[in-house]
Amino acid sequence: MTAGAPRRIRTVKVRARGEDYRIVQVQGNLFVCSRAHGSCCCGWEEKGRAPDLDTRWAEEWERRKIRSRLHLTFSGCLGPCAAGNNALLHLLGRAIWLAGLNDAALVPVVYDWAEAMLAEGRVLPPPPALAGHVYERFAPAPAGSFVPLVEPEEDTSDGLERLDPVCLMDVEPATARHRAEYGGRLYLFCAPSCRRQFLADPTAFVETEA
Repeated sequence: MTAGAPRRIRTVKVRARGEDYRIVQVQGNLFVCSRAHGSCCCGWEEKGRAPDLDTRWAEEWERRKIRSRLHLTFSGCLGPCAAGNNALLHLLGRAIWLAGLNDAALVPVVYDWAEAMLAEGRVLPPPPALAGHVYERFAPAPAGSFVPLVEPEEDTSDGLERLDPVCLMDVEPATARHRAEYGGRLYLFCAPSCRRQFLADPTAFVETEA
């Protein structure tokens, strides 16, 4: 790949309902325990947990435009209720548990740490602000225990010919009305709003080599 050329988002083929789809293969997932998404203690002010942080988590995630690398999921109970508010950062093959996230100021710190690890390609020690919030809930896996669950793909297509780079939705090329070229490649969009966001700052959605 030449310097400055768009770096392709990695996808994986998934078969569902008798059809093949291309799904973005992210590097991690942030699970945030939410009162609004299940019966749990997180978010209950009367139980000493900070309420209404869901919007803060979502807005910060959207602002950083990292959905092609790190997915955000609001979940029901993650388990350790006494430690709420809880979050689970599953990143680079590692489960990172965070407890006591009862201050909105910690939200960008978690994202900063996640983005630093994505940039380095390895798990990094938590920053000072999170040092007292990180703990090991899962027992460590035995060394060399990774077992691939599917065979590597032989298909050389990256699947981006039908992927909206903004919202990552599947788009049918034959009927797509919203299109734009960037870096010598045609991109399709599910809606004009996605196309406008892309054209305003393509590098926010299609990373380029340094």
